[in-house]
Amino acid sequence: MNFLALHSPLAPERLDVMLGFGYYRMQQNLFTTNYAHTDNNTVIPVIWARVLLDGFEQHKQLKKLRSRNKLFELQLHPAKNSEEIEALYSQYRIFINFDGHDSVQTCLYGNADTDFFPGRMWEVRDNGKLIAVGYFDEGFDSCAGILNFFDPDYKKYSLGSWLYFESVAFAARTGKTFFYPGYIGLNFPKFDYKLDVGSHRVELWHPGVALWLPFTPSILLAICQDNAQQNQRAT
Repeated sequence: MNFLALHSPLAPERLDVMLGFGYYRMQQNLFTTNYAHTDNNTVIPVIWARVLLDGFEQHKQLKKLRSRNKLFELQLHPAKNSEEIEALYSQYRIFINFDGHDSVQTCLYGNADTDFFPGRMWEVRDNGKLIAVGYFDEGFDSCAGILNFFDPDYKKYSLGSWLYFESVAFAARTGKTFFYPGYIGLNFPKFDYKLDVGSHRVELWHPGVALWLPFTPSILLAICQDNAQQNQRAT
């Protein structure tokens, strides 16, 4: 893992550059890695992904999710945290069957008092009741998804997926070129929802050659193998 500590606000253009080199937000800092720990602490290879946004507003799944949830109120705000948001996340944290952050504060800010990232957030309400929240960072030419969660009582509405799609759609609508959803894993389906936007839209970061390559399962495997060889040589 490579870690870059931030000591001042990150300009949107600088965020674009770092995302383009396979770096991602970790609380109020940046990091990159080729490996991640699963829920049972198994180490798996991971590859950073990004979504090409041209024509995304016509995505069939996005239209379907909007139709399903048309009675809910969706609002976009500058990123913030609150007791109401933390209470919703606590419900979600109990519900999920994977290892999540202890709190929204821990995920986004850690021990920091200042938010260095150009963040935005979605709020979904049902007759005033907060039922889902989604965070993403907005660069000049890109956006990066950070965290989506929802009230477990509304599971059937696919609110997490809806917020993911709405974040990608916002990036496309505002003229961005890329959306960065984080990494996907080799033979680890829990990360595969990031491909739901269409695998033909997805590119993978190959750190060994410093290039983004079109997604295919064979390219995913090849990059993981190259990263493993690089790691062996480094050790």
